[in-house]
Amino acid sequence: MKTRDILNTVTRTLPDWHVYNDHQFGRITAYNPQAGCEVVVGLPDTDTNTIRIVRARYELVEDVTVFNTADMGEEQALDELARLLAAPMPRTDRLMWLKEQFDKGAEWCRSTLHDEQAAKDTEDMAERYMCVCESCDKYPELDPVSVFEGWLLGEELGSPYETRRQAASHMLSDVRRLDRE
Repeated sequence: MKTRDILNTVTRTLPDWHVYNDHQFGRITAYNPQAGCEVVVGLPDTDTNTIRIVRARYELVEDVTVFNTADMGEEQALDELARLLAAPMPRTDRLMWLKEQFDKGAEWCRSTLHDEQAAKDTEDMAERYMCVCESCDKYPELDPVSVFEGWLLGEELGSPYETRRQAASHMLSDVRRLDRE
């Protein structure tokens, strides 16, 4: 499979993205600044015949897909590549929605309750949430939502500060509501 064919497939599938061929590392990178998305397609080695696709949004890894092109024809491999590139990124959408909910909760504490400490605790939790998401990037099989839910439950049960426990409790209900949706 030729690099030019892969580059054309990426460009055609992601038309408004910035696409470039990184010769040094043997990969094609596509980036959409409006959506904060990046897709890196590793060029297949002649030895392994595998294509590795890493899709990220807001610097959080959405998914990593490796598929073997050895038993596929070139056209079928390019079709599969296009299908994988066009697939939605629901995990990051969920994560970013939840982060927005946390930010709204902090603002509500500030404007309605006039409780700066509760707002600060909520913002701390949101920051920790993003750290949990980033650490889950190393383990794509882990869902950051459930990992963070477990962390929140421990925080809710073990924190000596009432406002932190309340913030964890509210966030825990947000996380559970998100999982139900």
